[in-house]
Amino acid sequence: MKAKLSIAISLALFSAGVLSGCGDDNAPIETDAQQEAPKNLSAIMLKYIPADSPYFVATREAMSEQDAFALYQRMQPKGNLEADLDELRDMLHEIDDDVLHSLMSLLIAMGEEFVDVETLDDIHALGFKMSSQVALYGLGILPVLRMELQDEDAFRETLQRILTNADINPSTATTDGKEYSVLTQDGPIKAIMAIIDKQLLISMVPENASDDLLSKVLGNTLPDSNIGDTGALVELEQRHGFTPYGAGQIHFSRLLSELSTPTHSGTQALLDAADAERLDLSTCQADIDRITSRFPSLVMGMREYNLDHMEMNLILETDEAIVSDLRAMTAQVPGLGSTDGMASFGLGLNLPVLMQTVQKYAQEVRQNPFSCDEFQELNSTWNEINMAINNPVAMMIGPSLSGFRARFNSLTMKDGEPTGTGLLTLASQNPLALLSTASAFAPDLGALGLEPGGEAKRIESMMLPPDSPELYAAMSESAISLGVGISDSEALQAELQAPVSERNLLLHGHLTGEFYHSLADIVEQIPESDMSESDIDLLRQYSDIYKNMEYWFRVDDAGVEMSFSLELK
Repeated sequence: MKAKLSIAISLALFSAGVLSGCGDDNAPIETDAQQEAPKNLSAIMLKYIPADSPYFVATREAMSEQDAFALYQRMQPKGNLEADLDELRDMLHEIDDDVLHSLMSLLIAMGEEFVDVETLDDIHALGFKMSSQVALYGLGILPVLRMELQDEDAFRETLQRILTNADINPSTATTDGKEYSVLTQDGPIKAIMAIIDKQLLISMVPENASDDLLSKVLGNTLPDSNIGDTGALVELEQRHGFTPYGAGQIHFSRLLSELSTPTHSGTQALLDAADAERLDLSTCQADIDRITSRFPSLVMGMREYNLDHMEMNLILETDEAIVSDLRAMTAQVPGLGSTDGMASFGLGLNLPVLMQTVQKYAQEVRQNPFSCDEFQELNSTWNEINMAINNPVAMMIGPSLSGFRARFNSLTMKDGEPTGTGLLTLASQNPLALLSTASAFAPDLGALGLEPGGEAKRIESMMLPPDSPELYAAMSESAISLGVGISDSEALQAELQAPVSERNLLLHGHLTGEFYHSLADIVEQIPESDMSESDIDLLRQYSDIYKNMEYWFRVDDAGVEMSFSLELK
């Protein structure tokens, strides 16, 4: 598994430089001609994407290649890639499925090309460009990927080596004077590839695709209107605060409509080739409109991307009513969203409001059920969710618990066993009621006599392991804090009074490089650990590369945002 991870990381990091144009305030000043190049290329890329495409992801700007390569080198773990490839080669003999065998062979062949990459010139020698402009989009549902190349001839040589080593023998064909390769020989749908105008193009087309469709795929025939003309990409970036270094959108209504009533020859041809039945949604249009009006699209982009920090965002757009309901579910949890300690994980969720909201939507579905056969499962699903969340445990805990945050301050080995220190904060609108509820499971906790603002008290219980760290508890007007190995009342009170995030967080967590370092130390001392020395070394490299990683779910003005942030050392 580690071998696949290492190679995937190496290729993914390279792709991050290739697929993401990213700017930096400290980048070298470029000439006017250099500054114009990305803009012109951007216009060339966007002109291929139809204005009514059901989905697209595209970049508009690019950082200098020197910075892009520096980021690639800075992030990739330095390991024995050749040893990882040997491991994959051993695994290859155990794969019986022809498709999986070809994919694994292709992965190995691609990895082999990067074994000796040490400089930007090495990347150029392979034909790649580190700060490439990219576009992935749909002609109807038919996918097309375009990527800028550094050198066509060099890339052709690289590609030939990869295909030869992967034992893939493509055939060639021509349409409108443009040559393309057919990578898959069997099946009604073919993977094709072409190198045109310093761009790599990859797509999936029907076996008997018409010249007209191939002309659209290869870019000889352009759409009547594109997202460059309409400014759809710029508008998307501005609406969500994304950088111009990569953003995209999936339009649910367009996608469902295209599957039901194809308007693009690409969709029609793919469905015919796959012998797929059309979705008969004639009786479902009202249901589709009902869903897509509430969940119009899924958008993605980056709000930050530079040499030290990157943030990737995925947003499920919803209507204002759902945003309001979701925002009401969020709860104020002291410290949630902060990055104190070496790691943390927390949840802010008002359970009573959650249960009321689920009941509300379940009742709406019962009173106005989805009518068409394809959506019948949604009717039963809401009833199942309603029954699952309205259980005795939730009913008992819900009124008194509104969230928690677990924080790890240290991780060490003691007498051959992992141990550590940290804090667990339980948020509550009524901490005394929460204490009473908890006492039903841990009577010793109820006997402490905790008071809001009072001194921390040690929990002594026969239920705790003999060698476990000392456990202390303190209370405020809105939370209870448990300190593992922390007896200082001021430290516990400070945690109880930690600022509450204003980001409407539902979930938040973080991991620091220090956490990876401590984890490596612990694993190294565990007898008969499943992790090898190279696995442990990889953890140590993560500790040297990453300063902090964050992930969160929050209620955005547009819907539910799922994000990941990475800060480098």
